[in-house]
Amino acid sequence: MNVRAVALCCAWLVGCARTSDETPTSRHARLPHGAVARVAGEEISLETVQRIAGAQGVTPEIARDRAVSDARSAAEARAIFRGREVLPVLERAAAARALLEGMKQEALAKGPASDAEIAEQTALHWREFDRPEAARTAHAVALVDKNSDEAKALAVAHDIYDAVRGVKNSDDFLRLARAVPHGGVEVRAEQLPAVTADGRVYDPDKPSVTSEQTLDLDFAKAAIALAAGQISAPTKSRFGYHVIFCETRLPELRVPLEERRRLMHDEVIKARAERAKQELLARLSAAAPIPISRAVEDLTSLIRIEE
Repeated sequence: MNVRAVALCCAWLVGCARTSDETPTSRHARLPHGAVARVAGEEISLETVQRIAGAQGVTPEIARDRAVSDARSAAEARAIFRGREVLPVLERAAAARALLEGMKQEALAKGPASDAEIAEQTALHWREFDRPEAARTAHAVALVDKNSDEAKALAVAHDIYDAVRGVKNSDDFLRLARAVPHGGVEVRAEQLPAVTADGRVYDPDKPSVTSEQTLDLDFAKAAIALAAGQISAPTKSRFGYHVIFCETRLPELRVPLEERRRLMHDEVIKARAERAKQELLARLSAAAPIPISRAVEDLTSLIRIEE
């Protein structure tokens, strides 16, 4: 691949790899009336942003960022090929594909996944490869805040515990818990996702679905200590006093290291190549700031999207 091909595909990557979530390097500045941004001397008008928003059915903010991204890519291409013959479109696409393929081959050349890379992927996919034992529960909590009577909340929790003792399923537990007089104490009774001892949650019906949700650590420890069908006495957490019904226990899942190394091979290669691509894009994006109108939010708020 010649130098011009590499340069052009790098510019192409900057434009194509940026998503609508990304915020381009920018600074606020005074711009002419009707202009929302300027990229390398080229002004982006409010009318352009409105047209993109209407055609693509996106918010004005996303439309603005897409217009800026397109203009930036065009400016980078012009700078690279100023005074030169521009490569044909097909050669440009081939060069970009070659660069990405080169990144993949470099990732493969680094050999098998290291223990550190496996640990990184395991942390992301712990539900599928390294899941601790979990408990699926329902609970009723007498809430306590700075304005609450804690003793009264504890008494309500004991009343709930007395009412639900002996139940065999979560539906009966929740029904009986909700029927207990609260005496002005706020009570919440609900089904909860399976929880591990460290508060992480897990949906056994969707094991590959990730979630950052965690439950209170004191609650999680109390829940994981219960056998299936067991009900806890009132247990304190930062939210209040819980009565917990353990619906079922979910066994741990520990996939051996070498098996994970085999199963995670493609994910590790993808992560290596993605890291190399992001490093390249970061170097390319370390260019001059893009001025954005100080009134950009007011201007884009005027755009109406037709449905």
